Amino acid sequence: MEEIVCIRTIEVAPENEEAFYKWIEENRPLRQRMGCLMERVLKPSDGHGPTLMLTMWKSHEVFDAWIKTPEHAAVSSSPGHALCRWQPIKRYDIAAGY
Repeated sequence: MEEIVCIRTIEVAPENEEAFYKWIEENRPLRQRMGCLMERVLKPSDGHGPTLMLTMWKSHEVFDAWIKTPEHAAVSSSPGHALCRWQPIKRYDIAAGY
């Protein structure tokens, strides 16, 4: 499999959640055009622990290309991006599964 998964811990204040989720949806078409196959925000069911951002990309090369685009820079400097505190991205190769 060539797809990769990127996971990062994020912090979104409760009062910013609705606007943050809207921002994610607004950027969906752009990110899909750039090779993002999936994007999910995962909140712990029991309310304890970190919130995670999970994305899946077509390949390392596609993700690397996205990071270098002016569109990525614009998204990263947008007011919606500032609604969240971001930790570093960890990339994962998919070894098995469906």
